[in-house]
Amino acid sequence: MNTPSSGPPRSLKHLVLNIVVSIAILAGCLFGYTLLGERKRPARSKPNKPAATAVTTEALQRHQGPLSISSNGVVVPLREIRLATEVAGRVIEQSENLRPGREVSEGETLIQLDPTEYELEVRRLAAQKTQEDAELAAADVNIENTAHLLTLAEEQVRLASGERERTDALVARQAASVSEVEVAKRAELTAKSALVELQNRERELIAQRTLILRKQALTEVAAERAKLDLSRTTVRSPIRGRVVQSGVEEQSFIAAGTSFVTIEDTTAIEVRSNLTVDQMYWVWNSAAMANQFESGDHGDRVPPVSATIQYRLGKRVYQWQAVLTRIDGAGIDLDTRTYPCLLRVDSPADVVAVDADASQKRMDTPPPSPAVVADGPRRLMRGMFVSVTLNVHPTRTLYRVNEIAIRPGNRIWLDVDGKLRVVPVEVVSRMGDGVIVDADIDSALPTKSMKADHVAVIVSPVSDPKDGMPVMTSGTTAQQPGSTPTRIADDVSGLDSAKAAG
Repeated sequence: MNTPSSGPPRSLKHLVLNIVVSIAILAGCLFGYTLLGERKRPARSKPNKPAATAVTTEALQRHQGPLSISSNGVVVPLREIRLATEVAGRVIEQSENLRPGREVSEGETLIQLDPTEYELEVRRLAAQKTQEDAELAAADVNIENTAHLLTLAEEQVRLASGERERTDALVARQAASVSEVEVAKRAELTAKSALVELQNRERELIAQRTLILRKQALTEVAAERAKLDLSRTTVRSPIRGRVVQSGVEEQSFIAAGTSFVTIEDTTAIEVRSNLTVDQMYWVWNSAAMANQFESGDHGDRVPPVSATIQYRLGKRVYQWQAVLTRIDGAGIDLDTRTYPCLLRVDSPADVVAVDADASQKRMDTPPPSPAVVADGPRRLMRGMFVSVTLNVHPTRTLYRVNEIAIRPGNRIWLDVDGKLRVVPVEVVSRMGDGVIVDADIDSALPTKSMKADHVAVIVSPVSDPKDGMPVMTSGTTAQQPGSTPTRIADDVSGLDSAKAAG
């Protein structure tokens, strides 16, 4: 019996069923996506853009007190003296301080030469002077004796002349012969000849006496020279200082004019510092310059500006007081394009020791009074590399702002009646986190009656700043002189520019 095949109908049925199920599933997915995927977005309201940019400001402060100009320097001696022997001789005695590095006092005997030869010369000239005194006395006696003989010779001439006159009278009366007249004349001539010889002798004696006086004068000069040479056998130090170089030993022979020691003056010392043209501008435009040179014709001279010399050793800073004295040279150094200036320290031993951090915090305060220091260098010595701070009182009005207020290109932003004003500045000096600037604030003020004291400095960053854009103050930080201002934001570009400008 043949059984009918069920394959084809069953396959058609399954196919139709699969199609229907698939369509149902797709319809369900579409319905679910449409129903569940469609969501209404919540309405968002955009805030209104503010009419002004919010900024943080600080009060613009006028700089009070001196302006600190910082530089570096090196200690140099005020003067060096090279001593040389003025006479020759053998060194018989030498000071124990005649060694490099040791100090000698003023008037201290450095070397003693053998004085025997010079003492003999002094004695010889003294004996010669005694002999000349005796010769002068003998000349005076001869002159006196000649004067007596002249008196007698003059009397003899007078008698002879009288005898001749009487003989002439007798001859006129024919009471005497001619031979008697000739005898009387011969006697008169003989008396006159004797008188002339005595007169010549007297002049010769006077000339001899004058010659002896001249010899005495020469002997006195030679005696003074001999005493001077004798005194030069003892060489003393003309100043109080430190021996830099010595080239003599005891029992050695030294010729005249031989340089044997170099002494550095320690009563005062100098610091050589190179100041830039900008720094010299503030030195020449200081109150000390106006007081020193009222006429204004100062040339290349500098005023006596006070300064502080600092030498750092570990955590301690040692300070000395100095005064700017002169420019070392004819002008600007061709290699460094700076002015080589010299500062004089009159008391190198008056040193003050302070903590390094405290010294930086008190840079704008007067230095403490001198005190004795026992834990560091007690005096400035040549070759020290030191820091120099000039205390200049400027005649111009300067301002003090926070370091973060300096913008790229050396500019500051001011809040003037709700408007941002860009003002170019010149960075003059630094004091801690504060910067001393020279700026023409009056040019940024809308009216002449408005004062710079009512102007604020913007210290917060501003995106796309433009001159004249409206700003509003969202916060103000009070900055006290010498204090560290509160940093609202870090303007990296402005800070780097300020450091580069400094």
